[in-house]
Amino acid sequence: MTKYEVLNQLNNNELDTTKAYNLLYKIPKERKPKKAFFLKVRIRVPESKGATIFLGILLFLPMPIVLAKLFIPRKIKNSTSPISDQLPVNFSEMLQLISMRGIKIDIKTHDNVRVYMKTI
Repeated sequence: MTKYEVLNQLNNNELDTTKAYNLLYKIPKERKPKKAFFLKVRIRVPESKGATIFLGILLFLPMPIVLAKLFIPRKIKNSTSPISDQLPVNFSEMLQLISMRGIKIDIKTHDNVRVYMKTI
């Protein structure tokens, strides 16, 4: 049905306004986020420059997300309790979040250690 036919039927009260709107304008498809394959991790320890350099060399290249998920115990993966009171997300939701491309996570601890993760 063309645009003019829909408008004529709407003018003659043969169509409801919502049906006419749905015929004229297509509902856009929901875009799915792209899947990430690599995780770039940077850890900074302000009190120990040697540890920061060692971790920088060790984590210089991005690691595959599959490899990062292997190190997580299954007990933690299946838990339904939230990670903390400030972050009401359970661990499985956090894993789903990390597996999307373009996510940046910056963690600051009480003893000034910073962990920065970025998905590629």
